[in-house]
Amino acid sequence: MIPMSFSAILVCFVSVPLVLIAALAFFYNFRSMHRPIREKENIYECTECGHVYAFARSRPMDRCPKCGHLNEAVRT
Repeated sequence: MIPMSFSAILVCFVSVPLVLIAALAFFYNFRSMHRPIREKENIYECTECGHVYAFARSRPMDRCPKCGHLNEAVRT
């Protein structure tokens, strides 16, 4: 058995979980940066002509490219 002081044991029990949490946070942050564009798009369905379209812009309402009618996002 390796002799360790109480302070070294305490540092190990505190620093190891903190390093694991930091590594997980880095991994999930890196993974969220590389999401496909389709996950960031808003899906719209025109109530006037029924055309379904998607835009990557973050707007609550957007115009239909076919008829120009203003529509709300179906899925964000």
